Amino acid sequence: MATSTSSDSRAHLSARQVSQANSVELAGKTRAAHCLAVPALPDEALISVVGRHHILSCNRTTASTFQELFNCAPFNLAAWVPPHVDMLAPQTGDVEGYTLDLLRAHTLYPLLAIFHGLSFPLRSTNATSDERTVPPKRLSAEPIRLCLDCLRDDMATFGVRYIHRSHQIPGVKICSKHGTALLYKCPYCECIFGRRHDLVLTPWQRCTCKRYVFESTSTVHEPEPMELAYVQFAESLLLLASKDTVAPSTLVECYRDRARSIGCEWGINKVNRTRLQNEIEAFYGQTFLSSTDAAYRHDRLSEWLKMLNESSIAEPPLGRHLLLAHFLFRDASRFLASLDSLNKRCSNGTERPQIKRMKTKPWNTRIAGKPSVKQRVASMTRYLIDSAHDIPGCSIEDLWKSNYGTMKRLVSLDAGVVDVLRKKLRTLQAKPAATSKVRRLSPKDGERAKMVQATAAVLYASTGKPEKVTINRLAKDLSWNPSCLDRIAFPATLKALEECSESNWHLYARRILWAKLCHKRASVASLKHLSGVEHHRAVVLMIFFDDVDISVKYNESSITEILSTRGIQRDWAGPCPDREFPLAGRRFYGNA
Repeated sequence: MATSTSSDSRAHLSARQVSQANSVELAGKTRAAHCLAVPALPDEALISVVGRHHILSCNRTTASTFQELFNCAPFNLAAWVPPHVDMLAPQTGDVEGYTLDLLRAHTLYPLLAIFHGLSFPLRSTNATSDERTVPPKRLSAEPIRLCLDCLRDDMATFGVRYIHRSHQIPGVKICSKHGTALLYKCPYCECIFGRRHDLVLTPWQRCTCKRYVFESTSTVHEPEPMELAYVQFAESLLLLASKDTVAPSTLVECYRDRARSIGCEWGINKVNRTRLQNEIEAFYGQTFLSSTDAAYRHDRLSEWLKMLNESSIAEPPLGRHLLLAHFLFRDASRFLASLDSLNKRCSNGTERPQIKRMKTKPWNTRIAGKPSVKQRVASMTRYLIDSAHDIPGCSIEDLWKSNYGTMKRLVSLDAGVVDVLRKKLRTLQAKPAATSKVRRLSPKDGERAKMVQATAAVLYASTGKPEKVTINRLAKDLSWNPSCLDRIAFPATLKALEECSESNWHLYARRILWAKLCHKRASVASLKHLSGVEHHRAVVLMIFFDDVDISVKYNESSITEILSTRGIQRDWAGPCPDREFPLAGRRFYGNA
């Protein structure tokens, strides 16, 4: 086993295996003229083709392979449609045709051509010549997924393991052939198979844990019938997709026709979106929808069915299109047949897709729901009278100053409304002034003051490295906002906060004492470093506390007792208040 594994890791294939695999037809064409890695394998992802070429070429780094094939730095080759695919085409001949064949055979381009209208070469009349020949790209953040049973079957059939393109379809978490769960990380060390902007070499080389992933045992997984049907629908659609790009209008009408036919009809040629979304949720279940669609997982469902509008059909992700198409048709061939029939009807001119349009009404009929001129005048008049209550002695001139836009619209609709406003302003009574709230002493003031003192006692009794006790620190521990405490309502509480907070020198003293009592055998330089006090201040405090008995056992009350014995209060200004110390940090270097 070890011999065959090591030979396979270098992708040395026998002549019999090469001839056997060359007989496999890939996308209906033979690619012997320009094949990156022999043999050409069915349903192989582009990152697998480049990975096998890297093994065969014996390049030392993956960056060298990217430079050799794409002439650029490494990029996300695991995307649904990676960029720079045209660099793999031969320099002579039909470059666009070969690039399109690569996109159809090794990427998810066929699905994106159906659901997002992706096309190559670009047929838009507004595009430049360079834009028409640059292949499209669709990035993806999903990791590479592998099936262990498929890796073993591929080795037995083709003589080489490879990454399947159909396993990378959004929402596909199981293998349709074996029914086993797909892996995206190593079963031994849980390392993700592919790093960003790098190749995935797991099918051929050892993982970081020095083990081969394909030698592990496949996990027993009984797939749900609905989940297995979704995977089979997506893979069949990828295999049977036609070469033509589907127009957005055709896809929208296909969705709507099928939704109306299964009973989600509302009005005339409309779709009942609420009922359709409820039936989709009942069919798939919340668990499967949450694992497949990010918007459903984060409960962003207001525009979940945007694919029913032609203007926004390309905005929903590919996985949501697959969910809707599978729910409506259940069979890929039926879905493609419906698209073909709509395309034929449009091309023959016999019938055009019925797109939802606004109904036209006679010229003398106003739009329902739009207020009349009389209603608008009455509404704006009420608004102006309400705003006039806040203006003492309000006049028409004051209304123009405070509500210019409203007055302008009102007068343009009815010039005579000014007289009505004058009459109402004469009878308008000024709004009574709001009585100011009398502030009183809060009954919780004493209780909160005791809580402050208890919290401060706990902070000062800590045996760890002292931290500065401030008003904000005390309030934070009590989950208060000190700025919201009124001095009239909470005088005792605010007084306790001020008395329990400490000055900088009081903190420096506690730091020096803590260093001396906790690190009895440390040198003076080490004590100053451990205390975190600035050098000049630390020297003064070390001299001041030179006679402290450090042989005593350090406990919660040691520092407090020493400070109280020396008469040091929490507002202490230091041993030499008149001395000016150099400023700490960059402020020490002042401009001359």
